[in-house]
Amino acid sequence: RQVGIFLPRTPSEQQAAVTPASTPQPGDIVFFGSPAYHVGIYAGNGMMWDSPHSGSSVGLRPVWSSSATYGRP
Repeated sequence: RQVGIFLPRTPSEQQAAVTPASTPQPGDIVFFGSPAYHVGIYAGNGMMWDSPHSGSSVGLRPVWSSSATYGRP
């Protein structure tokens, strides 16, 4: 919000609020599922920032699904 980007709270709402991106760029949102049940932030080179589950630390990890989709806020 501080940089002028607003995203809804849930993954499926976020998926509906962004512009789909066929070629991901760093900063794009990575979605898993349709409707989305998990999101990450694309870091480039097949990597993303995410927390794998509640209580886990945010970290840099590979995009773990070939069916992930991307969106640009």
